[in-house]
Amino acid sequence: MHSLIKSLTALCVATAIASTAACGSDSPDTSGTDPSVDLTKLDTGPYATTPRRIDNAQNMVVARYMEAERLGNIMPLPTEVDPALKYGDPSGTHAFLGAGKETHSSQMFRWLRSDNFDEAAQNYVAGYSTIGLSNKILNLSYELVNSVLIFSDEDSARAAAGKLSEAGYYMDGQVDPGRLEKYPDAIVRQQAKDQTLFSWLATGKYVIVTIVQHHENKQLDVSDFPFMSALAEKTVAATIPALEKFVPTPPDKLMTVPIDPENMRGRTVRRPEGDSFTNVPGTYTVHGALDFADDIEEARRLYEEAGVDLVTFDGADLYRTKGPAAAAKLFEATTQPDRFSRHAPSPAGLPNALCFEFKGPKGRGLVRYNCQIHYDRFAAQASSSQLQDAQQKISAQYAILANSK
Repeated sequence: MHSLIKSLTALCVATAIASTAACGSDSPDTSGTDPSVDLTKLDTGPYATTPRRIDNAQNMVVARYMEAERLGNIMPLPTEVDPALKYGDPSGTHAFLGAGKETHSSQMFRWLRSDNFDEAAQNYVAGYSTIGLSNKILNLSYELVNSVLIFSDEDSARAAAGKLSEAGYYMDGQVDPGRLEKYPDAIVRQQAKDQTLFSWLATGKYVIVTIVQHHENKQLDVSDFPFMSALAEKTVAATIPALEKFVPTPPDKLMTVPIDPENMRGRTVRRPEGDSFTNVPGTYTVHGALDFADDIEEARRLYEEAGVDLVTFDGADLYRTKGPAAAAKLFEATTQPDRFSRHAPSPAGLPNALCFEFKGPKGRGLVRYNCQIHYDRFAAQASSSQLQDAQQKISAQYAILANSK
């Protein structure tokens, strides 16, 4: 999974500002101590070691991405639709603006052609996709990708739903009309050869695009569109109430919304300029962060035990827990190697950091080297294909946290 919890679950599953009170959690505990570290002796490479201030977005592209991330915080998790859909896709794109690589193309474009997106999606603001599978092995699973697109007004959303449904498909075989009995206004298509169902439904200023594919049935040459239709209906039923609680930002106000009100991004190592990445940097509530988990329920358990309330994904992944003891416990729980990982040298001068080299089969979102630390109420992890880079990132992350006090 993407993040510190990825480190835990990938390892365990393969065989397996600081504010004075956390939002949505108990008051921070004050037990636990941090080791004495001479920050001047840490090798932090090209990474900054002091916190930064991030104010409002300086351009509309960034502002729209932040709106997409806020949407992600209220989207229903796959497990809230179907408890069996507990496996996420850490390598999948969640917040997106469009259909091209430069706009972090949505997961729905794995199936749908994107040629007409810009023309069809007039007055489109931002979108977010959730991803869930019933089995870690794709061909033994069924998969749900649920995307919501925000538009500036209801008329634009209604028009876009119809036009987007006219997109072509990246698959062979006949595509036929379908129906969601509980949502007769939804536009539905189904493709028997690949056992895939698509639906588009406008609701208010949003378009819900739901895609269900039964990979196992495809392998077995079995067809079960009633099952897929029922799953799509459950998805829509969970999504509409969530959207009713979301207050979209008026497009002309997007650049006035603070990006980092809790100073989490400011306390996180910055992603290097020019670095490629699947998901844009951002801070999520604990609910939104679960979208990035490899095993959603395992991550939920760990988050709840540690009282995690905010998670930032940037050059490193930073987790705010309810206190120092909770951060230390989360660190301990996520640094247990198994037969597919081995200890790698920790950064010089950083006694409470642990690094690992992953030696198992290639998987989604897995990076060769991973280093982790905890400091005060925070736990963090940094990954890289190069050990030295991972060591430098985590050293810089520690220094930023220490310099934030």
